This record gives sequence, structure tokens and C-alpha cells, in this order.
Amino acid sequence: MKFGTLILLIGAAAAANVETTSLETTAIKGPCVYLDETPAELEYQMEMFSRTLDPRHWTNVQNISKALKEKGVTGGPKLAVKSWELYDKAWSFPRLRRYNFVMENMDMLEHFQDNLNMNISNEVAMQNFLRVANTVHTNLKTKYHDGEFIDPADLDPKVEAEKAAAALKA
Repeated sequence: MKFGTLILLIGAAAAANVETTSLETTAIKGPCVYLDETPAELEYQMEMFSRTLDPRHWTNVQNISKALKEKGVTGGPKLAVKSWELYDKAWSFPRLRRYNFVMENMDMLEHFQDNLNMNISNEVAMQNFLRVANTVHTNLKTKYHDGEFIDPADLDPKVEAEKAAAALKA
């Protein structure tokens, strides 16, 4: 009976791992035909990837960057993930940022983000970054769920800018 349960758990874990891998591959290789091919849109998609850790935004970044290079556009934004910077500013009480648990998670995030930013086209570095960043996100969101940690994924910079513009007009 014990061995049967153990085998069942191992099989379920293996099936979940295969399913996740195939979803990541589909999201990363999917085309992006509905976006503006402008440096502003490239910057926005990079910001959204840094906030949400959604591989679809990274696919958009790669496709827009490729289209801009084909058009000969130079001087666009540098491709760099900035999740650590967003998470560093996501605390309603700055003192929480100095807690050991938070510092350990943020250090892991910073390490893997720096590794990715050193070679932004490295797929292994991207997979490692996504794994660690999602773990850090889950850890922080789970432990600090009463408003201490303001999840960057819940804020869209375009919506925030529109709200600020509307507030200025009023």
C-alpha cells in the first residue's frame, strides 16, 4: 500500500512536470502579430515581463526586438529584466525589506536576474530565472499577504499612467 501511494505520487509529479514544460515551450515559441513594433512597446513588454514573469511577454519582447532590428531601428531600450528593482519597491513598510526571510529571497532573485541580464539570450539562464523568480514571488506573496507586499504583477504601468493623467485633468 505504501509503495503504491509512492508510485502514484511520483507519476503525478512527472506528469505535472511534462505538462508545465510543454506549456512553457508553447508560450515561448508562440507568434506575436498584434503588437506595435515600436521601442515604446518593446519597453512596455519588458516591463510587463519583469512584473508578471509571464513568458508570453518575453516572446513579445523577442519578436518586437527582431522586427525593430529588421527595420533598422537603433537606439532602442536595452533588454534587461528588472524584477528585483520592482520587488525592492513593493513593500508598504520599508522595515519589512530588511527581514532575513525577505533578504534571502531577494538575494536569490537578484543573483539569477543578474545572471540572465549578463546574457539575455541564454535560454537556460531564462529558465533558471523564471523558476527562482516564481518561487520568490510565491514565497513573498504567501507570507506577506495582508498588504505588506504589493505585488508588482497587480499593477499595469499603462493603466496607472492613464489614471494619473485623468486625475490631472479633473
